Amino acid sequence: MGDPQPIHHQLLVAFSHSNRAMLSRSRAAGLKPGQPKVLEYVVFHEGCSQRDIARACVMDKSTVTSVVTRMEEEGLLERRARPGDRREVEIRLTQSGRDAAEKVLRYRDEVDDIAWGNLTHEERAELSSLLARVIRHFEGAEEKGR
Repeated sequence: MGDPQPIHHQLLVAFSHSNRAMLSRSRAAGLKPGQPKVLEYVVFHEGCSQRDIARACVMDKSTVTSVVTRMEEEGLLERRARPGDRREVEIRLTQSGRDAAEKVLRYRDEVDDIAWGNLTHEERAELSSLLARVIRHFEGAEEKGR
């Protein structure tokens, strides 16, 4: 049997398919690239900072700023001064943002169902655990500047 495909290639292919499936669904709902993952994060982390979004969504700060600004202009998010520290800004969903986030969560579930296919519960748990380890390896390498 030949060598397995390089993990880098497999991750790229998996991401491309997953991203394409999410983009086609979210685009039909009027969302732009970057917005679904921000909505998905904020719906579970109401009052977060832009720095939190950048870290969790693996986006650079300038990209988060432009995505959040556009989403605020579109009425999906609002920025509020953090109580007790008016220099800090927290990100909150508007009602339109909540409605859009509900759609994103449905799309996420649809895309996950495609990805999981007929994998057993045990296989899903193992794959999830292995991917979490791969992500930690990348994060560690980034911290070391590799």
